[in-house]
Amino acid sequence: MRYRLFAAAVACLVTIVILAVHAWAQSHTPREAPKDVRSRLLKQVLADDSDVRDCIAEDANGVRTAAENMSAEEVDLNRDGVAEYEVQLSGPCACGNVNCTIYLYKQTTAGYELILEGASGFGLDLLKTASNGYQDVQVTARDNAATQSRTTYKFDGKQYREAKSLLVEAQTGESKPAYRRVQFQRGTSSTTLQGKVSIALPDTYLVGARAGQVMTIQLTAPRQSIKFMVMASRTTTMLADNTRSWTGTLPETGDYHIIVEGDEKGGTYSMTVSIK
Repeated sequence: MRYRLFAAAVACLVTIVILAVHAWAQSHTPREAPKDVRSRLLKQVLADDSDVRDCIAEDANGVRTAAENMSAEEVDLNRDGVAEYEVQLSGPCACGNVNCTIYLYKQTTAGYELILEGASGFGLDLLKTASNGYQDVQVTARDNAATQSRTTYKFDGKQYREAKSLLVEAQTGESKPAYRRVQFQRGTSSTTLQGKVSIALPDTYLVGARAGQVMTIQLTAPRQSIKFMVMASRTTTMLADNTRSWTGTLPETGDYHIIVEGDEKGGTYSMTVSIK
Protein backbone atom coordinates (compact mmCIF):
# COMPACT_ATOMS: atom_id res chain seq x y z
CA MET A 1 0.00 0.00 0.00
CA ARG A 2 2.79 2.40 0.97
CA TYR A 3 4.63 1.62 -2.29
CA ARG A 4 1.50 2.33 -4.37
CA LEU A 5 1.03 5.70 -2.65
CA PHE A 6 4.69 6.57 -3.26
CA ALA A 7 4.45 5.56 -6.91
CA ALA A 8 1.28 7.61 -7.36
CA ALA A 9 2.97 10.64 -5.78
CA VAL A 10 5.98 10.28 -8.08
CA ALA A 11 3.71 9.97 -11.13
CA CYS A 12 1.82 13.08 -10.07
CA LEU A 13 5.06 15.01 -9.60
CA VAL A 14 6.33 13.93 -13.01
CA THR A 15 3.06 15.06 -14.61
CA ILE A 16 3.34 18.47 -12.92
CA VAL A 17 6.93 18.88 -14.12
CA ILE A 18 6.01 17.89 -17.70
CA LEU A 19 3.10 20.35 -17.72
CA ALA A 20 5.32 23.10 -16.31
CA VAL A 21 8.03 22.49 -18.91
CA HIS A 22 5.41 22.45 -21.68
CA ALA A 23 3.91 25.72 -20.46
CA TRP A 24 7.38 27.31 -20.22
CA ALA A 25 8.25 26.14 -23.72
CA GLN A 26 5.05 27.55 -25.13
CA SER A 27 5.60 30.90 -23.43
CA HIS A 28 9.20 31.11 -24.73
CA THR A 29 8.59 29.85 -28.28
CA PRO A 30 7.92 32.68 -30.74
CA ARG A 31 4.54 32.43 -32.44
CA GLU A 32 3.82 33.55 -35.97
CA ALA A 33 1.68 36.68 -36.06
CA PRO A 34 -1.90 36.36 -37.39
CA LYS A 35 -2.41 37.00 -41.11
CA ASP A 36 -4.07 40.40 -40.67
CA VAL A 37 -1.29 41.55 -38.36
CA ARG A 38 1.35 40.39 -40.87
CA SER A 39 -0.35 42.44 -43.58
CA ARG A 40 -0.35 45.60 -41.45
CA LEU A 41 3.25 45.03 -40.39
CA LEU A 42 4.39 44.72 -44.01
CA LYS A 43 2.71 48.02 -44.85
CA GLN A 44 4.44 49.61 -41.87
CA VAL A 45 7.86 48.23 -42.88
CA LEU A 46 7.43 49.64 -46.38
CA ALA A 47 6.40 52.99 -44.91
CA ASP A 48 9.41 53.07 -42.57
CA ASP A 49 12.14 51.76 -44.91
CA SER A 50 12.17 53.76 -48.14
CA ASP A 51 15.10 51.82 -49.62
CA VAL A 52 13.29 48.49 -49.30
CA ARG A 53 10.01 50.06 -50.48
CA ASP A 54 11.58 51.52 -53.62
CA CYS A 55 13.39 48.27 -54.40
CA ILE A 56 10.23 46.18 -54.03
CA ALA A 57 8.26 48.67 -56.14
CA GLU A 58 10.50 47.95 -59.13
CA ASP A 59 9.10 44.40 -59.34
CA ALA A 60 5.48 43.97 -60.41
CA ASN A 61 5.08 41.09 -57.95
CA GLY A 62 7.40 42.59 -55.35
CA VAL A 63 4.83 43.26 -52.62
CA ARG A 64 3.19 39.84 -53.04
CA THR A 65 6.56 38.09 -52.92
CA ALA A 66 7.60 40.11 -49.87
CA ALA A 67 4.38 39.17 -48.09
CA GLU A 68 4.85 35.48 -48.85
CA ASN A 69 8.45 35.45 -47.64
CA MET A 70 8.03 37.73 -44.63
CA SER A 71 8.59 36.36 -41.14
CA ALA A 72 6.64 38.08 -38.33
CA GLU A 73 6.87 36.54 -34.86
CA GLU A 74 5.29 37.58 -31.58
CA VAL A 75 7.70 38.42 -28.74
CA ASP A 76 6.80 39.95 -25.39
CA LEU A 77 9.85 42.13 -24.80
CA ASN A 78 8.54 43.97 -21.74
CA ARG A 79 6.52 41.03 -20.37
CA ASP A 80 3.28 42.96 -20.14
CA GLY A 81 1.22 40.34 -21.97
CA VAL A 82 1.01 42.47 -25.14
CA ALA A 83 3.04 41.17 -28.06
CA GLU A 84 5.81 43.03 -29.82
CA TYR A 85 6.85 41.75 -33.25
CA GLU A 86 10.14 40.63 -34.78
CA VAL A 87 9.87 41.12 -38.55
CA GLN A 88 12.25 39.94 -41.25
CA LEU A 89 12.00 40.17 -45.02
CA SER A 90 13.92 37.91 -47.39
CA GLY A 91 15.10 38.51 -50.93
CA PRO A 92 17.60 40.89 -52.52
CA CYS A 93 15.75 44.04 -51.41
CA ALA A 94 16.28 43.27 -47.72
CA CYS A 95 19.21 40.86 -47.65
CA GLY A 96 22.83 40.60 -48.66
CA ASN A 97 24.50 37.26 -49.30
CA VAL A 98 23.61 36.04 -45.80
CA ASN A 99 22.36 38.84 -43.57
CA CYS A 100 18.87 40.34 -43.74
CA THR A 101 17.38 43.45 -42.19
CA ILE A 102 15.66 42.79 -38.85
CA TYR A 103 12.92 45.04 -37.43
CA LEU A 104 11.22 45.17 -34.03
CA TYR A 105 7.78 46.76 -33.65
CA LYS A 106 5.59 47.52 -30.66
CA GLN A 107 1.85 48.01 -30.72
CA THR A 108 0.41 51.48 -30.13
CA THR A 109 -3.05 53.00 -30.34
CA ALA A 110 -2.06 54.37 -33.76
CA GLY A 111 -0.73 51.07 -35.11
CA TYR A 112 2.85 49.79 -34.98
CA GLU A 113 5.93 51.74 -33.93
CA LEU A 114 9.43 50.78 -35.09
CA ILE A 115 11.69 50.34 -32.04
CA LEU A 116 14.69 48.63 -33.68
CA GLU A 117 16.04 49.80 -37.03
CA GLY A 118 19.33 49.46 -38.82
CA ALA A 119 19.94 45.90 -37.57
CA SER A 120 21.05 43.26 -40.04
CA GLY A 121 21.89 39.61 -39.47
CA PHE A 122 20.65 36.04 -39.66
CA GLY A 123 19.29 35.77 -36.14
CA LEU A 124 17.94 37.71 -33.17
CA ASP A 125 18.18 36.41 -29.60
CA LEU A 126 16.49 37.68 -26.46
CA LEU A 127 18.97 38.11 -23.62
CA LYS A 128 18.35 37.58 -19.89
CA THR A 129 19.24 41.20 -19.10
CA ALA A 130 16.86 44.13 -19.55
CA SER A 131 17.01 47.92 -19.94
CA ASN A 132 14.15 50.29 -19.14
CA GLY A 133 11.77 47.37 -18.80
CA TYR A 134 12.56 45.75 -22.16
CA GLN A 135 14.74 42.68 -22.72
CA ASP A 136 18.12 43.34 -24.29
CA VAL A 137 18.52 41.68 -27.70
CA GLN A 138 21.48 40.39 -29.68
CA VAL A 139 21.71 40.27 -33.47
CA THR A 140 24.18 37.80 -34.98
CA ALA A 141 25.50 38.43 -38.47
CA ARG A 142 27.95 36.72 -40.81
CA ASP A 143 30.92 39.04 -41.33
CA ASN A 144 32.93 36.66 -43.53
CA ALA A 145 33.48 32.91 -43.86
CA ALA A 146 35.40 32.73 -40.57
CA THR A 147 33.91 35.55 -38.53
CA GLN A 148 30.59 36.58 -37.04
CA SER A 149 29.53 39.89 -35.54
CA ARG A 150 27.36 39.94 -32.43
CA THR A 151 25.67 43.23 -31.64
CA THR A 152 23.81 43.92 -28.41
CA TYR A 153 20.95 46.44 -28.41
CA LYS A 154 19.41 48.03 -25.30
CA PHE A 155 16.11 49.89 -25.01
CA ASP A 156 16.57 53.56 -24.05
CA GLY A 157 12.92 54.23 -23.24
CA LYS A 158 11.91 54.91 -26.86
CA GLN A 159 14.04 52.74 -29.13
CA TYR A 160 16.66 50.02 -29.12
CA ARG A 161 20.16 51.47 -29.46
CA GLU A 162 23.41 49.69 -30.18
CA ALA A 163 25.28 49.09 -26.91
CA LYS A 164 28.11 46.75 -27.90
CA SER A 165 29.34 45.01 -31.03
CA LEU A 166 31.92 42.22 -31.16
CA LEU A 167 33.72 40.34 -33.91
CA VAL A 168 33.95 36.65 -33.07
CA GLU A 169 36.14 34.09 -34.83
CA ALA A 170 33.83 31.10 -35.23
CA GLN A 171 36.53 28.41 -34.92
CA THR A 172 38.37 29.69 -31.84
CA GLY A 173 35.75 31.86 -30.12
CA GLU A 174 38.28 34.70 -29.90
CA SER A 175 36.59 38.12 -29.98
CA LYS A 176 37.36 41.83 -30.15
CA PRO A 177 35.34 45.06 -30.49
CA ALA A 178 33.85 45.41 -33.97
CA TYR A 179 35.14 48.98 -34.06
CA ARG A 180 36.82 51.60 -31.90
CA ARG A 181 36.55 55.37 -32.13
CA VAL A 182 39.80 57.30 -32.40
CA GLN A 183 40.14 60.09 -29.83
CA PHE A 184 42.74 62.85 -29.99
CA GLN A 185 43.96 64.37 -26.76
CA ARG A 186 43.12 68.04 -26.34
CA GLY A 187 45.59 70.26 -28.15
CA THR A 188 46.91 67.46 -30.38
CA SER A 189 46.12 66.46 -33.96
CA SER A 190 47.62 62.96 -34.01
CA THR A 191 47.55 59.73 -32.05
CA THR A 192 49.29 56.36 -32.21
CA LEU A 193 47.29 53.12 -32.11
CA GLN A 194 48.54 49.62 -31.48
CA GLY A 195 46.93 46.25 -32.02
CA LYS A 196 47.06 42.70 -33.30
CA VAL A 197 45.15 41.50 -36.36
CA SER A 198 44.57 38.47 -38.52
CA ILE A 199 42.54 37.76 -41.65
CA ALA A 200 39.58 36.72 -39.46
CA LEU A 201 39.85 39.51 -36.89
CA PRO A 202 40.79 42.88 -38.43
CA ASP A 203 40.75 46.15 -36.48
CA THR A 204 38.31 48.88 -37.54
CA TYR A 205 38.69 52.47 -36.35
CA LEU A 206 36.21 55.32 -36.73
CA VAL A 207 37.69 58.81 -37.16
CA GLY A 208 35.50 61.90 -37.30
CA ALA A 209 36.77 64.65 -39.63
CA ARG A 210 35.64 67.58 -41.81
CA ALA A 211 35.73 67.96 -45.56
CA GLY A 212 38.96 69.63 -46.69
CA GLN A 213 41.08 68.40 -43.80
CA VAL A 214 44.19 66.38 -44.57
CA MET A 215 44.57 62.94 -43.00
CA THR A 216 47.91 61.13 -42.78
CA ILE A 217 48.27 57.50 -41.71
CA GLN A 218 51.57 55.69 -41.19
CA LEU A 219 51.61 52.00 -40.22
CA THR A 220 54.58 49.91 -39.11
CA ALA A 221 54.50 46.17 -38.47
CA PRO A 222 57.04 43.31 -38.30
CA ARG A 223 55.11 41.40 -40.98
CA GLN A 224 54.66 42.97 -44.42
CA SER A 225 51.22 41.39 -44.86
CA ILE A 226 49.66 43.81 -42.36
CA LYS A 227 48.18 46.80 -44.21
CA PHE A 228 45.22 49.16 -44.00
CA MET A 229 42.41 50.66 -46.04
CA VAL A 230 40.51 53.96 -45.63
CA MET A 231 36.86 54.44 -46.53
CA ALA A 232 34.36 57.29 -46.16
CA SER A 233 31.36 55.93 -44.23
CA ARG A 234 28.62 58.10 -45.78
CA THR A 235 29.41 57.48 -49.45
CA THR A 236 31.58 54.34 -48.93
CA THR A 237 34.22 55.96 -51.15
CA MET A 238 37.51 54.03 -51.01
CA LEU A 239 40.36 56.47 -50.37
CA ALA A 240 43.21 54.03 -49.76
CA ASP A 241 43.60 50.26 -49.98
CA ASN A 242 46.24 47.67 -49.18
CA THR A 243 48.87 50.19 -48.08
CA ARG A 244 51.03 51.12 -45.08
CA SER A 245 51.31 54.86 -45.73
CA TRP A 246 48.75 57.40 -46.99
CA THR A 247 48.02 61.13 -47.05
CA GLY A 248 44.89 62.63 -48.59
CA THR A 249 42.44 65.51 -48.51
CA LEU A 250 39.09 64.38 -47.11
CA PRO A 251 36.10 64.77 -49.46
CA GLU A 252 33.26 64.91 -46.92
CA THR A 253 32.38 65.65 -43.32
CA GLY A 254 31.64 62.63 -41.13
CA ASP A 255 33.20 59.39 -39.95
CA TYR A 256 35.99 57.63 -41.82
CA HIS A 257 36.76 53.91 -41.46
CA ILE A 258 40.37 52.79 -41.13
CA ILE A 259 40.53 48.99 -41.39
CA VAL A 260 43.78 47.20 -40.50
CA GLU A 261 44.02 43.66 -41.88
CA GLY A 262 46.48 40.77 -41.82
CA ASP A 263 46.84 37.30 -43.30
CA GLU A 264 46.24 33.88 -41.70
CA LYS A 265 49.28 34.24 -39.40
CA GLY A 266 48.44 37.80 -38.39
CA GLY A 267 50.66 39.96 -36.23
CA THR A 268 51.08 43.18 -34.27
CA TYR A 269 51.27 46.73 -35.59
CA SER A 270 51.61 50.37 -34.63
CA MET A 271 49.74 53.06 -36.58
CA THR A 272 49.88 56.86 -36.30
CA VAL A 273 46.88 58.87 -37.48
CA SER A 274 46.98 62.65 -37.85
CA ILE A 275 44.40 65.17 -39.13
CA LYS A 276 45.21 68.80 -39.96
